[in-house]
Parts: sequence; structure tokens; C-alpha cells
Amino acid sequence: MNKGILITFEGLDKVGKSTQVERLIKHLTTREIQHILVREPGSTETGEKIRDILADPALKGKIAPLCEFLLYSASRSQLTAEIIAPHLENDKIVIADRFFDSSTAYQGYGRGISLDFISHVNSVATNGIKPDLTVLLVAEKFASGSKRIPDRFAPNLFDDRLEQEFMDFRRKVQEGFLDVAKHDESRFLVIDAHEKREQIAKKIAAAVDKLLKSKLKV
Repeated sequence: MNKGILITFEGLDKVGKSTQVERLIKHLTTREIQHILVREPGSTETGEKIRDILADPALKGKIAPLCEFLLYSASRSQLTAEIIAPHLENDKIVIADRFFDSSTAYQGYGRGISLDFISHVNSVATNGIKPDLTVLLVAEKFASGSKRIPDRFAPNLFDDRLEQEFMDFRRKVQEGFLDVAKHDESRFLVIDAHEKREQIAKKIAAAVDKLLKSKLKV
């Protein structure tokens, strides 16, 4: 069990995670509660170099799914050992923009890598550390029969095979996040990202305040 508190933010890209992370930090700062923010991959010298590899345009489509997963895991292992674990050991609050649930959703459900294998590597890479609270922002509805299309996508994009494959991948990842949350409900705060930003921020702040009161007596 963590001595400090680890709060993670998860969800598809462009669902507003960064905005809500910033609002939570502002909330904690207003309350004069010390905290540290980290991101995946990155936040360490090693992790930032791995991030450069994963984001390299020249390597787009050339990194095998397993290699991709192991790169993320390597960055996560360094981040945990160098920053997260020491801060939790000293009763600090750590906020992480993505953590191991992203690998489960993206590389597991999305890329098709064995979920058992991913679970094992996730546990090893984090030394068994689990978040105390995971905020999952859900922006797109992929329910059976749903025709809802995100506003940022034009309907005619579905006529293009590559865009269809892209949306199919996002659907798998979204379902992965929701499945993980379903099996670990006590850890997750699932929020519809289409709600007003202010409403989302209030829900997150309330959940965090409750966690701080129960665990750190803040």
C-alpha cells in the first residue's frame, strides 16, 4: 500500500486530460497541498529519450507492437524507481498523466498483446505500485449501433479505409479502458468528457479531497 497518494489520469488522446490535470494542480495549489506532476512516457532523462523514439515521425508505423509496449514499460520502470516510488515513500502526492492502464488499453486491447503478459510486465515495471485514484475521461461512444461521431472528425473520413482503421483502434482502446475500470471500480472515477470542463473539474476535486481526507487526513 502506498504511503503517499498516486493519482493517475487516463483516456484517449484529446479528451481533455491535460486541461483537467492543470485544474487539479490549481486546486491543490490553492489549498497549499504539495504535489508533483509526472507524465508518461517521460519525466526522467531516460524516459524523455524513450519518448523521442516513440514520437519520431521517421519511425511512424515501424515500431512493432511488442517493442512499443516494452519501450513504454522501460520508461515507466525508470519513472517509478526514480520519482514515483521515492515520493510515495515520503508521503507525497504524485499526479501522473498516464500510467500502466494506458499500456493495458492501447497495447493490450488495441494492439492485441496478451493481457496476462502486459499485467505481469506492468507489475514488474512499477514494483507493484498501483494508483489510489484513476480518473478516466470517456469522450467517444462506441456502443453497438451508435452513430455518434466526434465533432473534430468530418463524417466523410469514414469513407477512407485508414481513418476507419484509426477509429476502430480508438474503439478497442476505449473499450479496454472501460473494461479495466469495470473490474477495478473502487479505484476509478469515470467521467464523460463531454460534460462542461468546470463540472468535470469539480467532480475530480471532490474525489481527490475525499481521498486526501481519508488517507492523509488533509
